[in-house]
Amino acid sequence: MIIVNLKGGLGNQLFQYALGKHLSVKLNTPLALDVSGFAADPLRNYRLDSFNINAQLVSPVTNSFQQKLINRFRSPKNPLNRFFQRKHLMVRENGFPFQENILNSPDHSYLDGYWQTEKYFLPIEQIIRQELTLAQPLPPHLQELKARIHNTNSVSLHVRRGDYANNPVTTAYHGLYSAEWYANAAAQIQQSIPEAHFYVFSDDYEWVTNNIKLTGPCTFIKPSPDGQEAQDLYVMSQCKHNIIANSSFSWWAAWLNANPGKKVIAPSKWFVGDHSDTRDLIPESWQQM
Repeated sequence: MIIVNLKGGLGNQLFQYALGKHLSVKLNTPLALDVSGFAADPLRNYRLDSFNINAQLVSPVTNSFQQKLINRFRSPKNPLNRFFQRKHLMVRENGFPFQENILNSPDHSYLDGYWQTEKYFLPIEQIIRQELTLAQPLPPHLQELKARIHNTNSVSLHVRRGDYANNPVTTAYHGLYSAEWYANAAAQIQQSIPEAHFYVFSDDYEWVTNNIKLTGPCTFIKPSPDGQEAQDLYVMSQCKHNIIANSSFSWWAAWLNANPGKKVIAPSKWFVGDHSDTRDLIPESWQQM
């Protein structure tokens, strides 16, 4: 069995799942997702139930794998106890860039990291694309939006704000891209797609409607209710081209876009400062600016 420690928002969970799935397929062993950490996270919840994934959930007694590790292993009530009675290996991420040796992790490994690069799962790309389809049909208004997207030279434009804008610590770490950056990215797209129709997605509908000013057709999309974020991610992936934020959420929307001629524009800096080496984060075919 491969066990993945899930943490963060939907985009982060997708990266963690994708690596775990790759190892489970490679080793022909079951995949389990440790969701216990969400009990202590007031901002995040398990979100992969929106997709057609194949994994079992485990939620050990304690809230964090890292805390009280030895006691948890010894607890007879621990549902992971049988797993750790066998030979096991804690596999932790060591920095942001791709670590090829991670793909040699053996059966009975516990993965703890963010794993934010497609290099961890490209060998099973088609499986990932098949599983990351919605488990439930879109509501009627999004089905109509999807139809319009398919009938235009559609470009999704995602503006991530939320805690990036409201939490000073998060702002200092991730940074915020300005309305001017998005306007420049849209203009870059229009050079090769003059009839582009922009579909603007954001967790801050009021801010984007007041601040995002683009030339050409533009439609602002109200965010889906909390817990249904996967619907917006899926609809963004249906656009022919994508402008993404420094956000794993819109990264996945662009990656799941199946248009072979897609143009994707991503921020050149994912974080404020130079504390993380993101050389493997953005696929080579995407443009950074």
